[in-house]
Amino acid sequence: MEGRKDGRQNAIGKRGCLNPGQVIYLIIRKETPFMGLKEKQSFSVLFFRVSPYSFYNKRVLKRLLITNLAIIENIDVSFKEGFTVLTGETGAGKSLVIDSLSLLLGARASSELIRAGDDSAQIKGYFELQSPQLTAILASLNIPMLDGQITIERSIGKSKSSIKINGVSISLTDLNKIAKYLADIHNQFDFEKILNPENYLEIIDGFSYELTTSYKKEYHALLETYRGRKAEYDDLLEKKKKLDESRDFYEYQFKELKVADLKEGEEESIASEISLLTNYDKIYALSQSANEKIHGDFLDQLYELNVLLEKLSAYQTQYKEAHDKLDNTYYELKDTFDDLKKKLTDIDYDPSRLNNLEQRDADLAALKRKYKKSIAELIAYRNELENTIGEHSDFEGTLSAKKEEMDAALTACLQKGNELTTLRKKIAKSIEKELERNMADLLLKADFQVVFLDRSSLIGDQILREDGLDEVDFLIETNVGEGLRSLSKVISGGEASRIMLSFKAVFIKANKISTVIFDEIDTGISGETAQAVARKIHEISLTSQVIAITHMPQVASLSDHHILISKEVKAKRTYAYMKELTLDEKIRQVAYLISGGEVTEKQLEYAKEMVLSRRF
Repeated sequence: MEGRKDGRQNAIGKRGCLNPGQVIYLIIRKETPFMGLKEKQSFSVLFFRVSPYSFYNKRVLKRLLITNLAIIENIDVSFKEGFTVLTGETGAGKSLVIDSLSLLLGARASSELIRAGDDSAQIKGYFELQSPQLTAILASLNIPMLDGQITIERSIGKSKSSIKINGVSISLTDLNKIAKYLADIHNQFDFEKILNPENYLEIIDGFSYELTTSYKKEYHALLETYRGRKAEYDDLLEKKKKLDESRDFYEYQFKELKVADLKEGEEESIASEISLLTNYDKIYALSQSANEKIHGDFLDQLYELNVLLEKLSAYQTQYKEAHDKLDNTYYELKDTFDDLKKKLTDIDYDPSRLNNLEQRDADLAALKRKYKKSIAELIAYRNELENTIGEHSDFEGTLSAKKEEMDAALTACLQKGNELTTLRKKIAKSIEKELERNMADLLLKADFQVVFLDRSSLIGDQILREDGLDEVDFLIETNVGEGLRSLSKVISGGEASRIMLSFKAVFIKANKISTVIFDEIDTGISGETAQAVARKIHEISLTSQVIAITHMPQVASLSDHHILISKEVKAKRTYAYMKELTLDEKIRQVAYLISGGEVTEKQLEYAKEMVLSRRF
């Protein structure tokens, strides 16, 4: 076995111990030509990695199936632990792989992704996991665990889509809850986030997601309580203000309505009595005729008939039923006649009563027109005015009590907000030096600070925000003597890539993320800087499964596994393919990335040296 030293330790590590994530190589000399090179010696390399996954919760992507997604008809690819790169020509389908992984991790789907001529697209991902937090979430959603495996399926239709985990249908919201424990995807949107100060608090909170989420939940609950108390106080204050402004008017209205002595049903009663008095002549004539009939011998004859039937029923039972009915009818009629006699006797005409009723009816109509309310509504309004005027005398006491409740809620909210601020400052301090170290590893000598902006001039609840009390900025100095400036205003494209990778490295470590997907995080860099970026991505792969799309030979050469994505046109249709490369194929692909076209023997030799000497 032959090993090359890096100035600190050999391939086996200090004191002969294997380090987590370390790759051990057996380099075998051979006298046969290697990949067509004209040289006497060539090499075959056997290597293995000391798995870091015993040190972390195991959550790795094992397999990805993509069907009918754009130019992908059917792809089934397996992923391994460690560092996997995806390379290929522009337009070959690399971004579709990232899109597929994004869909598995909660991105919104579009029917535009469906391959032409098909009705639906399917993406299926297999993850292996050992995570108590994720297991608890799955259990809460009644999703069964299948021997530590989780299978996510996304079906995208032109009219309907579906999401399933281990065969159980779930919502996109639930998928997003689960996805944050499975993998983290870096994409172009992450660059936009780091260039926008409005996202900085979210970035800080992400470094200790579960702890900050717990604090923010408590803060949000207190914020809602305060807002509720403040709304009650403001409503009461507005009510008092209006009452103060309109008190005389309200008192006048109340007095007017109280004097009116309104009663429910009064209108109907007045209308009935006016109808009686205005039609007195007709009613009197009819009542007299009715009175004559009542005082006739009708009831006497009915009574005598009933007596005869009673006697007949003593001899013939067939008359008993008729007797019983007539007996009941007689006494009911007698009661009715007695009542009618009284009512017909009570009919009297009083001209002054009619005048009074007509005046009352006119007064009620005038009130209804004036207030534009019915009598029932006027009664309700009178009662409301009475309550309002009565409350006014105790308004100051009620206002004082409401203000105390509001102030107490504000104090509690500010206290929790300050606790959240203290936590964020601790997180910020812990990541500042880590970021500077990571940026130094990436050949970016920089001072970095998280600055909590001074908001002391804000009064009372002006300091309250939806996510706490804080507003932050990221300051950086990349050139000595220039001073700290806002990150969003001073970084270039190449610096942005390295700063973003530094953030990701710290974030991944802090959250123990076991699967990381990089979509061309090496954009805008070259040369020695590209080599530093490659080493950093490799460093991340020592404790996380890394899948990276790259165009950089430096990055590709450091990978443990290399998948080539290609496409071809057959029968006027485009098809994408994925293939894991052998060592020989990997070296040739790295050489192609170096050349950007036709590969020369010198480039092939250099690619071989890059790949074979990558870890030493």
